[in-house]
Amino acid sequence: MELPGYLTLQQRVQINSAVRNNTPILVTGKPGPTGKTTLVRLLRNEGVMIFEPHECVIIELNENLDQ
Repeated sequence: MELPGYLTLQQRVQINSAVRNNTPILVTGKPGPTGKTTLVRLLRNEGVMIFEPHECVIIELNENLDQ
């Protein structure tokens, strides 16, 4: 699969590893046209499980459990 040229080598390695291992991918970044949605659409068309934060339910746990 051909990845966009704006990705770093490390990002390409991470994506390829996630794809090989069927690991879901969450794409984040600053607001604006950085290629997030483009990347999501491209990889979804390839059958990759990939999301942007606004598509997810985020559960944040901050309280320590009593032991």
